[in-house]
Amino acid sequence: MPTTVGEVFRLVLAGNRRWLLLTVGAGGFMLHQVAEALVPVLIGVVVDRAIVPRDGAALGLWLAVLAAVFVVLTMAWRIGMRSTVRAFSFAAHDLRQLTVARVLDPLGMARRRAAGETLTIASSDTNRVAGISWLVTGQLGALAAIGTTAVSLLLVSVPLGIAVLVATPVMLLVMHRLSVPLEARSETEQEAAARAGGLATDLVTGLRVLKGLGAEEAAADRYRRASRDSLGAALRAVRSRAAYQAVSTVLSVVFLAAVALFAGRMALAGQITVGELVAVVGLAQFVQEPMSRTGFLGVELAQKRASARRLLLLLGEPTVHSPVDGVAAAAAARAATRGEGAATVTIAGAFGGSVVPRVTARAGQVVGIVVPDGGDAARLVDVLGCRAPAPPGAVVVNGTDLATLDPSTGRALVFAARHEASLFSTTVRENLAPDGPLDERALDASGTGEVLGHLAEGLDTPLVGRGQHLSGGQRQRLVLGRALHRPEPVLVLHDPTTAVDSVTEARIAAALRGFPERALVLVTSSPTLLAVCDEVVTAVAAVPAGSDRELVAS
Repeated sequence: MPTTVGEVFRLVLAGNRRWLLLTVGAGGFMLHQVAEALVPVLIGVVVDRAIVPRDGAALGLWLAVLAAVFVVLTMAWRIGMRSTVRAFSFAAHDLRQLTVARVLDPLGMARRRAAGETLTIASSDTNRVAGISWLVTGQLGALAAIGTTAVSLLLVSVPLGIAVLVATPVMLLVMHRLSVPLEARSETEQEAAARAGGLATDLVTGLRVLKGLGAEEAAADRYRRASRDSLGAALRAVRSRAAYQAVSTVLSVVFLAAVALFAGRMALAGQITVGELVAVVGLAQFVQEPMSRTGFLGVELAQKRASARRLLLLLGEPTVHSPVDGVAAAAAARAATRGEGAATVTIAGAFGGSVVPRVTARAGQVVGIVVPDGGDAARLVDVLGCRAPAPPGAVVVNGTDLATLDPSTGRALVFAARHEASLFSTTVRENLAPDGPLDERALDASGTGEVLGHLAEGLDTPLVGRGQHLSGGQRQRLVLGRALHRPEPVLVLHDPTTAVDSVTEARIAAALRGFPERALVLVTSSPTLLAVCDEVVTAVAAVPAGSDRELVAS
């Protein structure tokens, strides 16, 4: 993982031997710009050596040379473009892979980011940072164009060449100073867009819940404010960029107009020929674009640095779990996985503000845990699913403390489905069992068969919008069916039947006892589900610390 902006840029430019592609790309663009700069020079030669003396043979010769130059610049542009596109695409892919790897790190992320914010970083920001490939090859091409122009002008007139060589770095310094405020505005723009994207994603995902609460107007107002903030930040950044471009263009045009005027006066004085005047004017027109591009270097770098910093914030996000010592983790993993896949889980301890009495689930058993506080119940499920750090000694799997296990090892033993688990925008079959065949027991126990009867294409029905066209009960049964297809020997379910009717709930409860090869833990307060459990414990509120007087008062 890169830790500085410089390391991010080095990864883009040199990672996976991309420097080879960029070398070819830069060479192609430089050759293209040199050839293009020679076009007005050759036209001037044609004027002096063929048109003025009216030499037909010389005209044919120099036109052939001009045609060859056009062939070279066309092929050079094609080579430079293909190589740079490949380097940019591979770099953007590598940055997206880094982003995905960080998001999916088993150790988790301390800060839970909105999906829209993460998507913005993984798409817009990574593409912008990878654009440093275009910046490097394009700037090298621009420098080649400016250098060729300067040399050509020196051959025509030393004062003209010196003027270009002196004025170019001065203009670049001025434009760099002007680009400093744009960097901050660019970063603000990206952050505002990420916030608006995150709110939009949350709004669409939770629209059904918002309607049920009657809060859709409040949510829409909140998104409207965030969207306006994003628009305002974008407009400020665009205005700054436009002003910067305008100043850059004005400086280039004024300078080049002065060069053309000076060359015209020299031609009138007989110091240069008509062909040389044509070449000077053509070079003055041609070099305006590469000079403007070079002057815009500071803005481009500012925007890419801003995106690189946002990417680094995500990549450097602290983990939820502490890294586990490799040797100790391996020993703990071997201890936890002994018994040929069969697992025993013991739960006892404080989870948030609730204390769970000691309870043990073995293969073939169903135990229930009642946690009156909904937030503590969700935290218990997240701890069992290794999405939150386990308190030492609170969860023991096969005699090994879950807190000592690497999260990947813990998740291979225990699968804990969140109550608000989502479906994926793919087929029903791929949602239920993406890695293996379907289990008829899981389909029957979850009531998925009834859901399939209402779907036109059955298991091959695509779930558009992550199943938003389904009812809440249908989605919950599909989520339960997916959990029952999991291979982990310990399965934890959090209120899996809150959206189904009482008859369906009773049928599901009875069917959950049909999995003798696994230990099943139900975190629920449903009497129907608790009735089928072998053992039920109820969490109690943790006793707060304080004096006797404070405890009695509370």
